[in-house]
Amino acid sequence: VPVGDLLFEEWQVYEKLLIHDYMDHRAFFARLQTEILDRFQRPVAILDLGCGDLTPVLPLLGAVPVQRYVGVDESGAALAIAADRLGRLEVSGRLIGGDMLAALDGIAESFDLVLASFSLHHLADPGDKLLTLQRASRLLTEDGIFALIDVFCAEGEPRKRYLERWIANADSRYRALQPAEKTLLFDHVRARDFPLSLDAWRAFGRQAGLACVELLLEDPDGLNRLVTFSSRNH
Repeated sequence: VPVGDLLFEEWQVYEKLLIHDYMDHRAFFARLQTEILDRFQRPVAILDLGCGDLTPVLPLLGAVPVQRYVGVDESGAALAIAADRLGRLEVSGRLIGGDMLAALDGIAESFDLVLASFSLHHLADPGDKLLTLQRASRLLTEDGIFALIDVFCAEGEPRKRYLERWIANADSRYRALQPAEKTLLFDHVRARDFPLSLDAWRAFGRQAGLACVELLLEDPDGLNRLVTFSSRNH
């Protein structure tokens, strides 16, 4: 649920999800941190697609050596908070407002890590997901990776069934949310969630020239995963 897509009330719900770590952000970013430190023996350049107000990525930016950070988001309000937070870190970087695909088209420099955290499932057209991978792959360094943290449907699972499964899971687990907050969240998910299966993402990775696809972590419910794409084996 990228912050840039949310109304104020929905944003408050999203903040609750982060506070209670219902979507396992901490585990996913901790695993990504390990991967970065293992792969790169140098400060890394990071491009963050759908960065929001930086809440999920802040621990990572404080834990790995960052050569340069670029965050992209559609929400001016979120980017204002992100700018304040980025300014407090000893990290060279900038923030770009606007559409992810347009931003990717306008960026010329290369990155060791392109990150998309809970943002790409909002692209309703699968072709836009593929295009994101293709454009991002052109910005990767020779040993760079594209890291996808997102929701996934099961293989062959219709969207309707995925939504039923996601909502049933959240309804039982997200106990800190009030009924009205759950209604806001579930309406948002029904309108905006268009996940792909892992096999579909693997196929898109191959089409984008990123033949090495690794599943690094998934949550106990099999809904959220961390997957990396790279042009060569580690």
